[in-house]
Amino acid sequence: MAEHELQQTHKLLLQLQDILREKFRLEEEIETLPAALKEKEARLAEANQKYIALNDDYTKAKQDATSNSIRYDDAVKARTDAEKMVEKITLQREYEAITKQIDEARVVENALLKARTASNALVNDLSEQLTAQGEVCEHLKNEVEEEKAKIDGILEEKKAAIASLESQCDDIRKEGVSDEIYAKFSKIVKNKNGLGITPIVQGQVCSGCHMILPMQFVNDVRRGTNVTEYCPYCSRILYYQEDEETIDLSDFEQEAQEDFFADALSDDDFDNI
Repeated sequence: MAEHELQQTHKLLLQLQDILREKFRLEEEIETLPAALKEKEARLAEANQKYIALNDDYTKAKQDATSNSIRYDDAVKARTDAEKMVEKITLQREYEAITKQIDEARVVENALLKARTASNALVNDLSEQLTAQGEVCEHLKNEVEEEKAKIDGILEEKKAAIASLESQCDDIRKEGVSDEIYAKFSKIVKNKNGLGITPIVQGQVCSGCHMILPMQFVNDVRRGTNVTEYCPYCSRILYYQEDEETIDLSDFEQEAQEDFFADALSDDDFDNI
């Protein structure tokens, strides 16, 4: 391949790299946007469940209060009816029996009065809790709706920005980047933290992963044997960069060993390469 054509391809890839890096950043932000909404939706769901449970308790308490009230009224009537019978009794034995009945009726009446008072108090307490919980649910519902509207606005802006970036990518591709290279390059940029093309520095070192490259491989890159050459260690596209400075390559060895596994290509990085 002509040197000028190779340099043009690398130039276009470097331009694409900046655009793709921004595009992937925006896409990642879009993925994380719903996090706040999900949290608010979870709080709303929890609040609604609590409201339902309180409403169930309130309904049961009202039923118990109604039952206790009816039973109390029946006990009062039983006592008063027994007291009215006292005036008609003439025999001592009957008098003792009706007096005992009245005493027992009073015990039951007092117990039911306490039960009715307690159940009515519980109804009032649960009613207040239910009202307060309803306000909490309404507040959280409004928060969820506001968050949704906010996210929709942000999503619209980010998607418009992504569409603009994709249009820029299309324009650059038309200048001389094949669909095959673009697909591979996009995948590398995304998987390698925005760095998909990088120069060989110090004559033999990949500046992406700091690994020392085989000399024959470096010569192939320098001569432009292929349109694109991929680092055998990190899968990034490499291009040769003349560098007048020289260093001892051993300076890279320790750093390369530390960085290699963190930056090494995955099984998918070289798919179809």
